[in-house]
Amino acid sequence: MALVNDIAGAYRRPRPVFAGLLARGVDDKTGLVFLLLAMGLGFLSQLPGVSRRANLPDPELDAAILAERADVRPIEGVEVPDALVDAKFSAFLSAEIMVWFLILPLVFYGVAMVGHLVVRLLGGRPDGTASRLALFWALLVAVPLKLLHGLTFGMLGPGIEVTLVGVLWFAILMWNWSMNLRVAGWETRG
Repeated sequence: MALVNDIAGAYRRPRPVFAGLLARGVDDKTGLVFLLLAMGLGFLSQLPGVSRRANLPDPELDAAILAERADVRPIEGVEVPDALVDAKFSAFLSAEIMVWFLILPLVFYGVAMVGHLVVRLLGGRPDGTASRLALFWALLVAVPLKLLHGLTFGMLGPGIEVTLVGVLWFAILMWNWSMNLRVAGWETRG
């Protein structure tokens, strides 16, 4: 429950909440948990859109799936989905799993390193752990809006509403990350 309260508090006062996390001695293990929670919830946010895309006709993708199905020899214990929608859903879901649990965590570690270097160039003195936590905490704080973004896309499809929620999510993410980097670089840890 404290995590939920901290996330809600970070929308009102991000710097004191992040400073409190650092004061409690949050370390890299906790940062990894923050990142994996954000990635897991981000993955869940994509499920309505995956379902929507799987149910929409896509002649090129449909033809490719049907052609591949004709070329596949049956393998004992491996099932090829009979329904085209199920096959498309499986393909899209596999791609989302790879993106959210393999690619994006590595990308975010790189982005955290770039943020660390930028703060150091600007005269701040963050340690590596605080720089990583700054981004991972900002990602976790922005997750509720990411969930809303995914739900909006799943229900309404592409449009101005989805774009507005996406821009709001990105703005909250960047605002929180910048406030967290300020705390990490100038307000704590020497």
